[in-house]
Amino acid sequence: MQVRVENLTHTYNAGLAYETDAVKNVSFTVDDGEFIGIIGHTGSGKSTLIQHLNGILKPTSGKIFVGDTDITKKGVSAIEVRKRIGMVFQYPEYQLFEETVAKDIAFGPKNQGVGDEEISVRVREAMALVNIDFNEYSQRSPFELSGGQRRRIAIAGVLAMKPEMLILDEPTAGLDPKAHDDILDMITSIRTNTGGTVVLVSHNMDDVANLCERIFVMSNGELVMDETPAVVFADEVKMKELGLGLPPAREFANELARRGLSVKQDILSIEDLIASIAAGLDCHASLAMTATDLSLRAKRGNPEDTPC
Repeated sequence: MQVRVENLTHTYNAGLAYETDAVKNVSFTVDDGEFIGIIGHTGSGKSTLIQHLNGILKPTSGKIFVGDTDITKKGVSAIEVRKRIGMVFQYPEYQLFEETVAKDIAFGPKNQGVGDEEISVRVREAMALVNIDFNEYSQRSPFELSGGQRRRIAIAGVLAMKPEMLILDEPTAGLDPKAHDDILDMITSIRTNTGGTVVLVSHNMDDVANLCERIFVMSNGELVMDETPAVVFADEVKMKELGLGLPPAREFANELARRGLSVKQDILSIEDLIASIAAGLDCHASLAMTATDLSLRAKRGNPEDTPC
């Protein structure tokens, strides 16, 4: 399923003295199966933008196509749109309310008119996708569980509606480092197992750099960049102008380069950084070991280039 946004503008308090264009003339296309990251400083328009994608907000102007359907037209069923595009808001665990985990996950499909037998299958599948054991947890109260587990259950409730696109707004906000990493691993697993499209909104540059294939950079309501992570984070000056940082590994690599150490310039992960530093150290070690040999070659009138 392709999602296409054309010249989307959303104005809050239109016609009043303090009207604000939260999104300004934004256009993009997301193809089936892509993993998109959306970044931008607070107030850049990220949340307003994603709330248009499943019909929570209607644009002041512009069009949004979900597949072949223009969801901005009057009469388009919001329920049908939300079957195709699932939204996970910040702190979704606050929206849990049923007495058992299974009932909470079943709530969305039940409201969509899905039959009981199919709901049972979906609950089991959704719990498996978020790595929560059905036999152990399905009949427990969600309020007895940890914050990370509750968040997984809330995400499972969206997955049980079988969306073709999953939008996650700051899914790791407020979690400890282990729960943060567990949620990211879970998102990667969901994408691998479902083949669906994922849109991740985050303030964590490291997360979007290492998970996403494309990054949308928002600033003052405008889409100012739509590029791969390598391209987005290559321009340190521009990112700082936009009030954004770089992934820690990239910042460290840039600092090493400023101090004269040869490192790759497309580093985004700690693993890449370590490999690049190791390669540089190996090169210097190789130079040291061959210095005597090269000196002898020069004396014989047969100098050669260094190996690095």
